[in-house]
Formats: sequence, C-alpha cells, structure tokens
Amino acid sequence: MNREGISLKLFLVVLSALIVSMCVPPSGPSAEDLAEKARIDSVRNVRCPRLMSSAAEYYHARDWESTVRVYSEVVDLGCDEWNATYAPPEEIYQYYGIAYEQMGKYDSSEYVLLKGVEKIPNNIDLRVRLAYAYKRQGKTEQEIVEYERILDELDPNNIRVMTDLASLYRKEGRYEEQIRILQKLINI
Repeated sequence: MNREGISLKLFLVVLSALIVSMCVPPSGPSAEDLAEKARIDSVRNVRCPRLMSSAAEYYHARDWESTVRVYSEVVDLGCDEWNATYAPPEEIYQYYGIAYEQMGKYDSSEYVLLKGVEKIPNNIDLRVRLAYAYKRQGKTEQEIVEYERILDELDPNNIRVMTDLASLYRKEGRYEEQIRILQKLINI
C-alpha cells in the first residue's frame, strides 16, 4: 500500500470514530437531579399557594413592603413557573411591579416588569405597565419604544396606547408621527 492509501484509511478511521462518538445521545438527568427536582416541586406545592394567598392579602391591604417581600419569595421559589392556575405569572409580575410603584420605586418596578416581559413577551398589560415605569423615571424614548412595540407586534388598534403615544410624540415635537397615530385613531 502506498503512503496516500494509508493516510486516507487512517483519516477515515479517525473521522468515523469522531462521528460515532458525536452521535451518542446525551445522558439524561441524574438520579440526584431528579431527586432535587422532586424536592423543589414538593416545596412549591406547599409554599406557592400560601405565598400567593399572602401576597394577595398584603396587596389588598396596601401593605406594599410586605407585598414586595412575598412576591420576591414567589419569584425566587419559581412559583411563576409552577402552576399558571394558582400562580398566574402575568399577575405575579404585574402586582409585584405595582407594589414597587406604590412605594415610589419605579426603577425596581422596571426591573420586575422586564423579568415578566422576558417570560411573557406578548402580555400587553405588562408592557403598558413597563411603559408607565419608564414614564415615571423620565425615560421618554424607552416609553415610546414600548408603546410602538405594542402597536407593531401585539395590538395595532389599542386606543389607549395610541392616545398615550400620540401625546408623547407631541411632547417630543414629533408631529408627523403624532398626526399618523391620530389619523389611525380616527379611522378606528
């Protein structure tokens, strides 16, 4: 055999070994991982309903610091991913953000609402609340972007958002864009 033939065979053997080793399916979760998941699920089954009840009570009593503390626990425990019936993620993030707003902590509200929007990107209520947090912080450009995103991607005929956006455009001297939104409002 010539040198080229040996090199080709060696190359093919190495390539075959590489392909075979890459085709091995990844191993599943270990027994430890499954046991930890079962433990966390068990804790969630007990704690999440209690925490959600406490959060609702504190919210209705307007005890904003306690509301924030409990919703923080809810999110840290993963109740927002546990059971959408007992712990609806859109409500968790919305009420969590509102509690921060009531305390005048709009930057914290923004942070919470961004986490909510990350998990539920198509939720209009969270996005409107986020725009409000931007407004209260004087982040006008981000507020405009959020309203435009709602109209472009989620609800093109949302009258409230169009009205707020038209006002922002006027305030910013963006009159052509304001007129475009107002004409759209007239046609609805």
